[in-house]
Amino acid sequence: MVNNKMKNAYTWLWGVIAVVYGVWMSVFMKWDKYPYIIPTEADMNLPAEDFVSKFDGMLYEPLYANEAHYWLWVVFSTVLLLLYGLFIRKILFAKELNKATAIFCAVNLIAGFAFITWYGFLSFPAQFGNILTDVTASMLGLRYPWYFKIWGVLASLSIFTNTLYMYRKNNYQGKAGVFVTSLGCAAIFVTINVPSAGLDLVMTARCLAHWATALIFAFLGAAGVIIFLLHKSKKKEKRYIIATVVFVAVLIIMLVLLVTVGKSAFIENLPMWVAYALLFIINFTSFFDKKNAQEQIKQKVH
Repeated sequence: MVNNKMKNAYTWLWGVIAVVYGVWMSVFMKWDKYPYIIPTEADMNLPAEDFVSKFDGMLYEPLYANEAHYWLWVVFSTVLLLLYGLFIRKILFAKELNKATAIFCAVNLIAGFAFITWYGFLSFPAQFGNILTDVTASMLGLRYPWYFKIWGVLASLSIFTNTLYMYRKNNYQGKAGVFVTSLGCAAIFVTINVPSAGLDLVMTARCLAHWATALIFAFLGAAGVIIFLLHKSKKKEKRYIIATVVFVAVLIIMLVLLVTVGKSAFIENLPMWVAYALLFIINFTSFFDKKNAQEQIKQKVH
């Protein structure tokens, strides 16, 4: 009975998220006319300050070639958000994890890891700075808007489904973890639909929406993993304690680098890479399972 109530609650949560998103995209974002411009060879030879002043905050190509493309994207992304509620029912509340579910989650995880890694090293005009220390995922989105959308979708889908898989594999149904992961993975859909605002639009509603939802995705997505790791650590499982310390340390390192070095796609990817590695090890290897099995044998013996 409790499971049915929670399944319905999560379904309603994602239903509301999808409806709000669909209305926002249909009523408000439909009229959003964001400037785009393609740099010429002469532009590429401009002094760095002039180039940044001219192009920062502009798309290098139109987001949608025509209105039909826009509505196809709206329908696709809204339906995908509705499916998140189904993923909760089919993964978190599954009677048992079958091979098809394992393959689905593994493919998501590998695809997400591969794409965000590839995306983070795409070419970008040198005038914006070093790709490793200056160019962010959002800035790359100015030049590659559709790749940016794919980046957001794959990152959200892979983290969400594999966090659910991790919970179910370990018979954990923490409501707080599912809730924060849901909000985080939904937030990135705003980020990818509101392109980087650029230096001239800092502290505007557009810029705040872009930055806020990106941060919500980063920290709530990580929170869903940390909540589970802390749950296991409380049981004094040493490998989970080490994993918790490592993951939190990486998040702290990322924050320090953002303050001292500056934001970049490389720095942004650090916690994502570690999260992917942790999820893969927990979900698809026996590294953490062996310890549990040994403890169970000891308990039976004693």
